[in-house]
Amino acid sequence: MKVPQKSFAIISLIVFVFAGFSFAQEAFRNAIDSQDIATAKKMVKNNEIEEIYCGKLNANDAVAVFEKIFKSMPDESFAQCPTQFAYGYGAKACANAKMLNACNEVVSYLLMEGTSGNANALETLDKVVKAALKTKPFAKPVKEQVDTTIWVACPKKGKDKEFCKLQCETQADSLNDEAHKQSCASKPEHFIDTTITVTKPSPLYEKIRTGLTDGFWKSPMTMAGTFSKLIQSNAKALSIADTAVPNLAYVKRWAEVHKADSTALPGGELFRFCTPWQPQVDSILTLLELETRCPVFETFRDPRDGKTYKVKEISGVRWFVQNLDYAIDESSMCYDGYDENCAVYGRLYTQEAAKTACPEGSHLSTDADWKLLEDLAGGASEAALKLRSNGGDDYAFTAMFAGYANKNHISTIMGEGAYFWTEKQDGDSRGTARSMFSTDKEVSSISVDKGFFLSVRCVVNNEK
Repeated sequence: MKVPQKSFAIISLIVFVFAGFSFAQEAFRNAIDSQDIATAKKMVKNNEIEEIYCGKLNANDAVAVFEKIFKSMPDESFAQCPTQFAYGYGAKACANAKMLNACNEVVSYLLMEGTSGNANALETLDKVVKAALKTKPFAKPVKEQVDTTIWVACPKKGKDKEFCKLQCETQADSLNDEAHKQSCASKPEHFIDTTITVTKPSPLYEKIRTGLTDGFWKSPMTMAGTFSKLIQSNAKALSIADTAVPNLAYVKRWAEVHKADSTALPGGELFRFCTPWQPQVDSILTLLELETRCPVFETFRDPRDGKTYKVKEISGVRWFVQNLDYAIDESSMCYDGYDENCAVYGRLYTQEAAKTACPEGSHLSTDADWKLLEDLAGGASEAALKLRSNGGDDYAFTAMFAGYANKNHISTIMGEGAYFWTEKQDGDSRGTARSMFSTDKEVSSISVDKGFFLSVRCVVNNEK
């Protein structure tokens, strides 16, 4: 079939336009990936892009490139660039009464990041929350229609009254409501389905209030102090009761209750209080004549890079209670390639690198080290309850859910899964590791490709 000349021209134009967009978008992605901010800004200014793409830009550079788009399309911008938008533009979004939905998303994202152990997220969240609480429309309660059942007075006369009195007795019986049953003769009422309007607090305020409180109890122990400060500084604006604010007064009441009930202080809660307030917590326990005290840590300094690690003796084994963060070229990495993830979670290593990564005077935790730890923590099927960082941490082991990366450096399940190499081989290409999850109680021994990148816990060598 022969295409008419005019149709051919139109088809050619369409192909040219789509090819032009495709070429421009590829050029834009290349500019972003190569950190060529000047070119990227120019292309955005000239409307030469067809989608928002942030790649691995840092937050400040992303805002420099996309600020006008972030402002005009906040929801779409957050969807495409959640990290950059939240860290670089989150406070501005929450200061804009027209960006309630975007502000909600930013708060949810930063709370999730902070609860998983990201200190930078909490620093940004502080600014975001302050901005949100100053934006008056965000404080407005919402009205909702709710289906419910209520008692309603029966008709005063007629057949309907008599039928209603029978209903009153029957319904009161079914509900075990003696008070209503006794009044059925003199003031009969019946139970009916209806719809009422209820006023609920600002959903954003409720999200912040719940998120900060949950964060204190569920985040890694090292984040507890920061969450406490955020709660204290915003308690009045969020209508958080004084008795619900985790601080030293809370610790004192908590200890007094256990003293009065003659119950042991829960180890996980104690450690969570001790991490930010150790000397004061011990003073409270002394005044109440309680024998329990905060965990005592040693420190181990890695002479290679000067970093120091907390060490806790657990039944004669001196464990690093932080993930190792010593760089080994090619054989170690930060989750997603971001240095800030190493600062929080330590580095991820191949098994061969893990075997030599621990500093002199310590060694990679062995399969035998782990078996002893699991037995002390109640057995492998229960041990994660005591060892994980957001659970009952009686041993102050503080397992960090750093996720892992495969052989292609693709990272996954940070905040959900913890994976630790042991020295044990499982054939030529696989090694033995331990895994646990933030929502489960089991510590598993698993076989993993030696080229995968997992966390490392070191153990101090026994002195001979």
